[in-house]
Amino acid sequence: MKIIRLLLVFFILGGFPWPVSAWQFYAGSDIAELEPGYVLIEPDNWSRKDLETMRRRGITPLAWLNVAQIEESRVVGVDISSKDYVVSRRYLREDKKIAVFYSQSFRELLRSRLREYLLKGFAGVVLAKAGYYEELSNSPINRSEMLRLLEDTARDARRLNSHALVIVHDASSFYPEIGRNREISGILEEGLYYGRQGRQVRSWESDKRLADLLKLKQGGKLVMLAEDARSDTRRQHTAEECHKHGFDHGFAELPLIIERKVTDGSKK
Repeated sequence: MKIIRLLLVFFILGGFPWPVSAWQFYAGSDIAELEPGYVLIEPDNWSRKDLETMRRRGITPLAWLNVAQIEESRVVGVDISSKDYVVSRRYLREDKKIAVFYSQSFRELLRSRLREYLLKGFAGVVLAKAGYYEELSNSPINRSEMLRLLEDTARDARRLNSHALVIVHDASSFYPEIGRNREISGILEEGLYYGRQGRQVRSWESDKRLADLLKLKQGGKLVMLAEDARSDTRRQHTAEECHKHGFDHGFAELPLIIERKVTDGSKK
């Protein structure tokens, strides 16, 4: 069975009484461990029957769909030529390939996976790594091309399922457009209160982001926070702040990564 590499799983951290509304980033394979609410999971690890069981239990399954990175351990039904990806040298290991996300072949690949996941029974998708357009170039053209990809993917999702949830991850540079787009349901934001290695985010760093998130929330968008809070006190503080602002929250070691492995644990 394929295994998701998840650095830290929510809801197994200490004795804090988690609210059932908190979303989950789940690496296991046992539906019984899931609480009602949103759950972000590796889509290939679950059958249609599994997803039906989740829905009956009040669990809303969301599929991880990377809009910026070639995931070579998956079965690829569309030919991706070498000109359609580059090897990142800054933030990712050398074997991690960033897609030329505006290429037609990569767009076709995303479209085929989107159709597969929604027809399988997922309630929606998380369009992950939207900010990685800067890995190719942070030019205005690349930004506009990534925005076009997000908007087209959201439109395709709603054609397949008018009630599909479309959440954008790593989306801070697209807040204004997401706020105006009726097809995009919300965002998944990392580290508003606690960032990588559990670092507490200074208030002057988070205040502007919080104001932007509140605008999105007031506009009817779902706001999901991922926090690297490493103590009961910090997790409780996060839960209280999110409850006050109407955000949905979850806890994981950041950055959020779903990485697939082959059966023996070695990476393809």
